[in-house]
Amino acid sequence: MDVTKASEIVAIMLSPTLVIGTLLYLPRGVRAVHRLVRSRTGAVSPQPAHPPIEQLAADLRRLLGRHDALRRSPEVAMRAQHMRALEGAITDCAVEAARALGLPCPDQPARGGLAAPELRRLLRALADAGLMLPPSVGLLSDKRL
Repeated sequence: MDVTKASEIVAIMLSPTLVIGTLLYLPRGVRAVHRLVRSRTGAVSPQPAHPPIEQLAADLRRLLGRHDALRRSPEVAMRAQHMRALEGAITDCAVEAARALGLPCPDQPARGGLAAPELRRLLRALADAGLMLPPSVGLLSDKRL
């Protein structure tokens, strides 16, 4: 048996492994090349850092409406937890809208939302900056919660 015959036998034995390896790893390689090309063209066409202000305003109006409805609802079970969760979501959305509009905003607490007076000031500043918010909801009205 010479070297040529031995190399043919090794090639025949390794060919299924090479075919299966190619089938398994070729998609991963194609995705990596695609990501590389996309990242290089990404510098040419940057993506916005924030969602559109219209979407932020719609989300904020929806959350304020839910907060007002929950505040007026007679159900007491888990109301405090829902209110805190909604106020946290309103804080997140309001801070993101303020940053998108270039308004100064207070530092967000690590957990939960801003205190009611700070949140009320932030929402009024957003409304003064031109963001359309419903004036009759509890957080924007002059009445106490």
